[in-house]
Parts: sequence; structure tokens; C-alpha cells
Amino acid sequence: MTDEASNGQFDIGGMFRTSATITFVVEILSIIVMVGSFLAWYIGGFLEIIAPEIQILLLLILSIITLIVFLAAFSVFLRFSRRLSNAVVGQGLEQVKMNAPRVKAVIFIYGLLVLTMFATGVYTWYLVDLWFLKPWAEFHTSISLRIFGFALGAFFISLLVQIIVALIGRTSTRLIVEVLDADDSDFVK
Repeated sequence: MTDEASNGQFDIGGMFRTSATITFVVEILSIIVMVGSFLAWYIGGFLEIIAPEIQILLLLILSIITLIVFLAAFSVFLRFSRRLSNAVVGQGLEQVKMNAPRVKAVIFIYGLLVLTMFATGVYTWYLVDLWFLKPWAEFHTSISLRIFGFALGAFFISLLVQIIVALIGRTSTRLIVEVLDADDSDFVK
């Protein structure tokens, strides 16, 4: 058992930052998959009339472009992840002691809100997929368009969760600081 766990402390800053970072990574990866699958669908019809040697050359060129896009997305992630985490959690609040009942309530409500937003995003994507994306992919008989739909769903869901994490994370952080200051306790480390 770690020293933090034995003292009943919880890394609230890490929770908010990790939530924001995970959703940001999912968004970047889903955009890459969406672009790749849409391009695969678009050029898929042309591959049947192109010579096999040219098909291999096109696949190599597309692989290079995909890797460049991935590196660019990774660069964006590294550049903005610190700003994103600082926007979600202000400076000064890292760990709180969990034996403050109002702090437990704020953390529980935050988790419940993120879970509810996740469920809302999944159900909304399910409806969009059922009514629009799946029939579109079936009409074109394309696996690439199905993959595009799943990546679009992952992007949409992670964006909704990230909005909640960014808005509520900052508010929850301020609320916890105010609760702990009002108690005149040393719950903040």
C-alpha cells in the first residue's frame, strides 16, 4: 500500500488531467482513422483498374502520408496536453484527503456526470449510426465507411466527455478548494 493510500489521500489533479488527456488521445486517433478510412473508400474503386505495381506504390505513398499525419498529431498532442491539463485543473490542488465528506460528494458527482455524459454520447452515436451511417455503408457495401462511422462515434463521444471534463473539472477543483478552505482544515496537501 502506498503512503498516499494509507493517508487516505486522493490525487484529484491527476484524475482530472488523466480524463482530459485520454479523451484528447482518442480524438486524435479517431480523426486519423476517419481520414484513412474515408480515403480508402474513396480510392478503393480506382484500385481495381490500376496495375498491381502501381497499387503497391500507392499503398506505400499512403503509408508515408499516414505516418506523417500521425507524427503531426502526436506533435499537436505534446504541444497542447500541458495546456489542456492546466485548463482543466488549476495550479495548487493536487491531492486531497478523502475523509472530508463534502470532497467525497464532489468527486462522486463529478464521476457520475462524466459517466452520464459518456452514456449519452454512446446512445446518441448509436442512433446516428443506426439511422444514417450504417445504411450509408450498406448502400455502398463498404467496410471502410463502417470503420469511418465507428471512428466518428469515438470522436463524438470523447469530445462530449472532454467538454464535461474541461468545464466541470475546473469548477470541481474550485469547489473542493472552497470547501476545504471553509472547513479551515489542512485537507489540501
